[in-house]
Amino acid sequence: MIQAYFKGKLVIQDNCIKKNEDFKTSSSIGLLQYLPDDIFWRILRNSCVGFNTKDFGKIESFNFWAHTDATDTTNNQLVEPDVWIETEKYDVIIEAKIGDIVGQTKGQWAKEIQSIINEQNNNDSSKPIILIALGGNENMQNDEVMDCPIYKASWYNLLNAIVNERNNQDENGNVCRVLDDVIEMFARQGVMKIDWFNTLPIIRIQENALELWGKCTNKSSIGFAMLTQMNINETIIQKWKPIN
Repeated sequence: MIQAYFKGKLVIQDNCIKKNEDFKTSSSIGLLQYLPDDIFWRILRNSCVGFNTKDFGKIESFNFWAHTDATDTTNNQLVEPDVWIETEKYDVIIEAKIGDIVGQTKGQWAKEIQSIINEQNNNDSSKPIILIALGGNENMQNDEVMDCPIYKASWYNLLNAIVNERNNQDENGNVCRVLDDVIEMFARQGVMKIDWFNTLPIIRIQENALELWGKCTNKSSIGFAMLTQMNINETIIQKWKPIN
């Protein structure tokens, strides 16, 4: 959240932080920037379809809501990409939207790309530009604007990539602490890792195991709605055994 605070994007209403797209960007990308470069890029690649670029060179700077040159755009004074990452070999733009359904537009992408071209010209630089559209996409197909590749990611895909990276890390260490914080921040904004029923392993339970469930009320059949009425202790759970 510190980037949103620094840039005056942190909105507080009734003593509560307003969880808008700037807060979401700061509490995700703002934390992920503290990871080693290779892990950061692996997470982003795994969040997008077809994003295979690997050799970015060293990350030189993260710029959150930078005021970039609006020359040759429809903006009068400036353009404000959500995140502009400068590396040795690329300039990478991340344009984020609050939700996963709508909000991204080619017009906005074009303005942000042009503004980075302007910044490159102002600094006698010339590097390929990549734009990542995070959230707000009507579809997940790759696109292109002004010869710049557009890769699309959803917030759920980003979280899934973070969770998978966390699962592949050693249990302790600074990388795990950063990833744990990002996962927690996502959860507090209603974005959670879900294991769908059809992806779960099939485990057969012996019928008589259900008889070990003690109930506070009558002996009616067990359903999800009844779970709050069940008295289940650790000993009972340990007696459950899958059928071999």
